[in-house]
Amino acid sequence: MRLRWSAAELKALRRRWAAFIAVVAAVLGQFFATLIGWPALPLFWASEQSGLLGQSAVVLHALPGLLLCWGLREQLLPRHWLDAERALPLRRRELLLADLAVITLALLPLALLYSISIAAWRYADPAWMRGLWPVALINFALSLLLSLLAAAALMQVRRRPRVGAAPLAGPVSRRTPPSSAVMSSSWALLLLPLWRGPARPVLHVLLLAGIALAAALLAALRWPQQASWALAVYTLLAMGLSARLHAQALRCYAPLMQASQVLPLRPTFWPQRLLLLALTPALLAWCALLALLMLGPWRLAPLAAPLFFAYGLLAPALPMLAAPGSSAESRAGRWLLSWALWVALASEALLSLPA
Repeated sequence: MRLRWSAAELKALRRRWAAFIAVVAAVLGQFFATLIGWPALPLFWASEQSGLLGQSAVVLHALPGLLLCWGLREQLLPRHWLDAERALPLRRRELLLADLAVITLALLPLALLYSISIAAWRYADPAWMRGLWPVALINFALSLLLSLLAAAALMQVRRRPRVGAAPLAGPVSRRTPPSSAVMSSSWALLLLPLWRGPARPVLHVLLLAGIALAAALLAALRWPQQASWALAVYTLLAMGLSARLHAQALRCYAPLMQASQVLPLRPTFWPQRLLLLALTPALLAWCALLALLMLGPWRLAPLAAPLFFAYGLLAPALPMLAAPGSSAESRAGRWLLSWALWVALASEALLSLPA
């Protein structure tokens, strides 16, 4: 029953996303033949490595599958099913098998994409891959298996009971403090909850975003021959982590936003500051990206480079500027379209990077 329900939800999601996928395909256009080889390339690179380096590449290749399943968690294991699931006489083994079934269903499109990418490389049959095909296929199977097992573990984490927020001790006072005191402490409303309040998860994502973006840029500096791949990962991280930060901040600051309605704050106080907080890692990393590409051993395409830099500053914010009443599919579609435009500009701007 759960498998049929998840299949119906995924089909409905696919129908809603069909228009966005068509737009992205039209934007990428001539770059599709190049991009189709990207999904399987880390597996081939891992086949050439030995020891911990090759194993780490396979683990990192499994992360997109894990993120896909976590993003589809409401379609695979909706929150409102959990109470009913606890009331049923189900054993842990039965729950695990159900999780594996729906996760396998969700991973089928990604497995198909990887298979098409591997088939494209097999058709091209480059000389450097001869003799490495068996190892590459084993790495492909390991990557999917790691995604499956990690997503199943996250489903178990999702089953943990949620601890509700404690109610306020009493009614909120309507006494209005002086404007000077409010303005002097306005930034404290945003920053103090990060380390001693309800916004600690936001701080954790902030630190993760800073480390991930710095690692991507350092990888481009350390391996200039592979800089284009490192920058592709950087762009995806900058946009994805900014969107995640914004969603996390809206959730964690919601009680504080409600309680601060009695303060003489501008209506745009919280939206502007939460947007700036979500964009902080991307803004800091953009300055590092600018210095890296201007001072590094690369030559950028003269016409597309300014657009690439300008759009790289704006792209993380575009999906978050949607209307408050817009649907989740609309916001996700804007995010996907923004990333596709970034890839198109980057392909033009970074054509002169060494192969």
